[in-house]
Amino acid sequence: MYFEEHRKSGLEDTSAFNKVYFYFHLLVVAALVFLELGVLHTWGIHFILLTLTVTELAWAIYWKKFEGKPSPLKINTLKEEFSQSSALLLPLLGFSIISGIIQSILYRQIQNVLAPLAFHYSLYLAALILSWSLASLWFRSPKGYKWLNWIQFKQKSAALILALLVWSLSWPVFWSWMMDLLTGSINPSATVIFLVRAIFCIGLVLPTGFFFGSLLPLVKKENERIPLGTHLAVNSCGNAIGILLYIAILFEVIGNFQLWGLLGLLCLIFAPSNKKLKTITAATALVLGSLTYLLTKNFSWDVGSHSHRGLYRWYHDTTQLTDVKEFKHKSSQVNYLEFNHSLNLLIMNGHHSIALRKGVPYSMTDTFMGLSSLSYVNKFDKALVIGLGTGATVMGAAEMFAHTDVVDLDTTMLRVMDYMKPVAQRLKSDKVKFTEADGLTYLRQNKQRYDLIVNNVPSPVYFAAAKLWSREALEAIYESLEDDGIFAQWFDGELDQESINIQLETSQDLFKHCDLFYLQFNFYSFVCSKGDNPLKVKAHPAKSAEIMETTPELYAEYFDSLKFTVSTIPTTPGGPTNTLNNPYMDVLVARNPPGWLLNDLTDNVAKYFKLSQQVNAEAALNSPLMDKKCRNLNSWIFHKRFNKSDEICAPIF
Repeated sequence: MYFEEHRKSGLEDTSAFNKVYFYFHLLVVAALVFLELGVLHTWGIHFILLTLTVTELAWAIYWKKFEGKPSPLKINTLKEEFSQSSALLLPLLGFSIISGIIQSILYRQIQNVLAPLAFHYSLYLAALILSWSLASLWFRSPKGYKWLNWIQFKQKSAALILALLVWSLSWPVFWSWMMDLLTGSINPSATVIFLVRAIFCIGLVLPTGFFFGSLLPLVKKENERIPLGTHLAVNSCGNAIGILLYIAILFEVIGNFQLWGLLGLLCLIFAPSNKKLKTITAATALVLGSLTYLLTKNFSWDVGSHSHRGLYRWYHDTTQLTDVKEFKHKSSQVNYLEFNHSLNLLIMNGHHSIALRKGVPYSMTDTFMGLSSLSYVNKFDKALVIGLGTGATVMGAAEMFAHTDVVDLDTTMLRVMDYMKPVAQRLKSDKVKFTEADGLTYLRQNKQRYDLIVNNVPSPVYFAAAKLWSREALEAIYESLEDDGIFAQWFDGELDQESINIQLETSQDLFKHCDLFYLQFNFYSFVCSKGDNPLKVKAHPAKSAEIMETTPELYAEYFDSLKFTVSTIPTTPGGPTNTLNNPYMDVLVARNPPGWLLNDLTDNVAKYFKLSQQVNAEAALNSPLMDKKCRNLNSWIFHKRFNKSDEICAPIF
């Protein structure tokens, strides 16, 4: 409508279109970043949606008054436009479908490098829309069309798409080299970490986004009689079809870069008929294909986000890679990697999950997370585990309870478990039921009551999982527990002090009595009783020791040593709570995610709860109980063996 206003004021159609398109996209980019990082948690999602709705209504009323009654949509008119301009609109649809597929591949690359954080999708969208606005800016002047027109776009599309593939592989390599220069040289602020991520997204997306962003300006110039709405509809439908094709079919059947290369070769149908030009195009495609092979051979995209954040590590991890097992389902991917025939690593959508030495069947850390709550359980009737994870956390509940429900949106790990046979044997039981569903939706719709509920999503940082730490989710868990039920969840030391305070504030009156268990650096198990019920250890199930491959006596000893009694009262009371409408944790994590430029070297859980006061190497000299706890923690954390009874244990925190 704004375009029509400019056109009626006398501005030439193409110039009016490019002017409006440029400013509109810049506005969207600014709004995305401002809302996501600035006011989403304080304004609240409901207020933002209400504001947008009121704005749209006011805009509609204004235009109705200004333009009068709108003309009805005529299907026959659309048919005429397609039949008369099929030579223009069909290629537009085809290129838009290719654009949608490549957009999806670019997002997978961003997820692999920057990690599957909800904000990174917004950052990707901002970079994509910025590239479209720059394409519109380029064509604001008639000179833009002299450098590139619709015929040239089609004829050179094959070589250009393959060149963009090479760029999408080269830019991450260059960016990881820059990360090597930054790592260790600065103490990064949230602003620096944001800029580093933004630079990666813009550098990766800008050339491809600019190329496909040229579609509408070029097509609009070719036929100005076709209404702008028709061009937009064809372009938007093509993008949607491409994205849906990728998610539903292409992602599972072919590799990302092979798919990108095939799309480029497909565009050879638009190559010029001149034999000389065809030969040049074919030779260019061959060179670009060779570069793609060399880049993917020396820099593997299977190794996960942490490896990509440094050129030396990325290259080193690629050379050490001896086997890759890839599992895909819908839009999820799990890689089961082997390094030097001695170490197995599990990568979930770019996120590093667990590392297992050769011959170790499952993660003891994940396993003890699931076992730590069993010693508090009163009845072993029904258990609920939200998030399958590696499956190891579910083993204890699967063995002990008459029935265990496991809820997860992603079924990919069910296939990976076959490589962890003890886990698979315990979970493939009639007592265990797997449901493919969203955890929060399941809690709200399922009216069952459980003796134990475990939130097995290790961190609210990744996979948009912070909603499981929201007030609404905790209330749903509270309502789904039996009166004497037990709740357990991971507690993430990578979160900053403010986020930990928000976690405690959010659950303050629901789970008042909790014990904290050290699992590994930055990761803890948080076990709580419901409401005012006291939290008491009942008995250690014999199966727990069996699963941990130790004796009941040693299991009980380690259990006591890894347990810390902590206060659930926030150190800064009266702070904000994390809700679905006011997602404080999402915003805080988006601003300063862990794992960037060595910003995750502090265990914030240990710091927040002052755990060093409960296990202190110096105080252990005068306390046999603390000395025993300190030694066991050294054994668990550092795998240290004490050969002398008077040997002083090392500081833990």
